[in-house]
Amino acid sequence: MTFCLPKSPLPILMLSLLVVLTGSAQAATPDDPGVQNSAPERLTSPKLDELIAAQAGFQAQTIRQTDAEFLRRLSFDLIGRQPTLAEQEAFAADQSAGRDANAIEQLLASEEFGRNWANYWSDTIAYRVPPPELTYLNYDPLKKWLAEKFNQNAPWHEVVRELIIATGKIDDVPAATFVGYHAANATNLAGETSRIFLGQQIGCAQCHDHPFDRWQRAQFHELAAFFARSKSKLPWNDGGATVVSSAEKGEYLMPDMADPFKKGTAMSPTVLDGDPLGKGKSDLERREQLAAWVTARDNPWFAKALTNRVWARLMGRGFYEPIDDLGNSQTPLWPEVHLALTDHFRTSDHDLKDLFRLIVNSEAYRRGIRTTDAQTADSAIAAPLRLRGDEVFAALAVGIELPNVTPPKVEPTPEIRFPPPPQSTRDLVNAAFGNDPSFAPFDAPRTMSQALWMMNNEQLQKQIDASPESGTMLAELLKSEADDPAAVRTLYQRVLAREAEDGEVSLAVEHLKKLGDRQAAFEDLLWALVNSAEFTTRR
Repeated sequence: MTFCLPKSPLPILMLSLLVVLTGSAQAATPDDPGVQNSAPERLTSPKLDELIAAQAGFQAQTIRQTDAEFLRRLSFDLIGRQPTLAEQEAFAADQSAGRDANAIEQLLASEEFGRNWANYWSDTIAYRVPPPELTYLNYDPLKKWLAEKFNQNAPWHEVVRELIIATGKIDDVPAATFVGYHAANATNLAGETSRIFLGQQIGCAQCHDHPFDRWQRAQFHELAAFFARSKSKLPWNDGGATVVSSAEKGEYLMPDMADPFKKGTAMSPTVLDGDPLGKGKSDLERREQLAAWVTARDNPWFAKALTNRVWARLMGRGFYEPIDDLGNSQTPLWPEVHLALTDHFRTSDHDLKDLFRLIVNSEAYRRGIRTTDAQTADSAIAAPLRLRGDEVFAALAVGIELPNVTPPKVEPTPEIRFPPPPQSTRDLVNAAFGNDPSFAPFDAPRTMSQALWMMNNEQLQKQIDASPESGTMLAELLKSEADDPAAVRTLYQRVLAREAEDGEVSLAVEHLKKLGDRQAAFEDLLWALVNSAEFTTRR
């Protein structure tokens, strides 16, 4: 059962069939603010800046980001880590007028771009999957598949369509993860399909008409009927062997809330605000129809939901918050800008890299923006963001060369028939720092376990060892650099991807003199840097 909480302020069928099916859905109305009736003009970054500047309450930042700040933020946003020392030096050495654009293109072309955003979307899907019994879910196949799609720059509608219609074993068909790990549960899939891909939270309508939006209980269960014949078999102790298949018959029954023992009402698969598909259709026909409607160019929410998510991740706050709820009761920030970005994304045939390129090439991104509007001042755009778990690990891997170590597999015993899979270093960091990407920035967890992991983890502590025999990054730095201030500056650039201020260098050198032990003093400095809020924050 889904309980409703108050809103927080804070290709398998023929093409002809798809055309017919898509045409049957009344996906938009002429007065819907998310759809334009004529072909919109493609945006450019300067035009985006003009639109932003015209918004009520907007005031440009007077201080532009430094080159180091821009490169660090850009690298985290596109490839999920801070720039290496070599990348910082190459960026500083490029004095061409197109330096920023060159850096953007290099990062978009990097394989790390796909891996970073595969992590984001895998987490978005995974965080609200109910934990199954007798097995452990493995999202690595999904991440690999998503990374390939993003690096190939597959249109967003193709990616989402495959996630909805995929059938087979997850190890062989990773796109089947979405349906498979939800155990083909029709109600879960109805709520998550609309929430993740359309930004419509209809879960409250599962038990009763939505108290805040216009969704009716029947509409929720009509959407669930698209998955009435979907099946998922989760094997023991091997999530990747989960198989998604189809039942040959069966219809979805909406429960009778007054009498749970009474047979429910058979529902015809029907998209939100659309026409029914009709009962008796196969599982594939149902999911193909649903995918065609969800990803249709004239769907009023599909492109809108994606642009809201990308803007939120790049700029620190979505046009709508929370980012997975474009609900009718919300007043969005800067709707004209959101509409222009949404129309641009539609016109580009849902080109993801094009959308990223448009935003990060803008002066708004390079400078950061703020608003003097009293209603939005507390959630200013270009706000700092907590790093996701995978980003924290990547930052440690780059900054202090933290290796990813996986312990041996534990074999079953009579006492422990289903031992959990061994957790790698990356897994441990994700367990401490991971969070649902749909959370608002201020809801990202800040926990004692995060602080304790960074302060006390044995493997991390080994990488802070400065003794010559340790072979760590720090030991090699002290061996190759005899000048203490220079070593301090290099450490800041490696860990925080910026130059140390003169006062910071002086303070470090003073600590070194006071302690009288070069190795111990630099261990203290490195420990302090990785435990700083700056290290785990994208700003």
